Amino acid sequence: MEARLDPEEEYVVMPLSILERILRYAMVVCQEHCPAGRDPATCPYLVNLTRQVGLSPPPCINDYGEYRPETFRVMIRDLEHKYGMSIEDFVNMVRRRKPRSLEEQTDFMEATFYLGVLKELSNMKSIYIAKGSDISVRKAVVVR
Repeated sequence: MEARLDPEEEYVVMPLSILERILRYAMVVCQEHCPAGRDPATCPYLVNLTRQVGLSPPPCINDYGEYRPETFRVMIRDLEHKYGMSIEDFVNMVRRRKPRSLEEQTDFMEATFYLGVLKELSNMKSIYIAKGSDISVRKAVVVR
């Protein structure tokens, strides 16, 4: 894949060892605050980066499997079938009247997460990892 840098974006160059430390820290936050404190716009990046640098993936991989659009569409269809309405209608209904049970509250939390992940997966920014002394973007591994 050819590197296409966004001229409006700012980029950072850092040693991989520092990125690994940041990812390890993020994983602790992930383990302590997930699922209530998770950010669907960040989770796909954590999954992809931990895999790329050789760290263990977040524990949610056991629950969701791969962070691919198809995976989250299947989970959305399951919730739609369970409630007999579109995921958007379910989310709006629960927002209007508040959850009526712990199960509904959990499903609402999952639904909003699924929708957020799908949105992020369709708009993922590339991350470039270059090794060695030549950190040219042309030689970088693209993480998406």
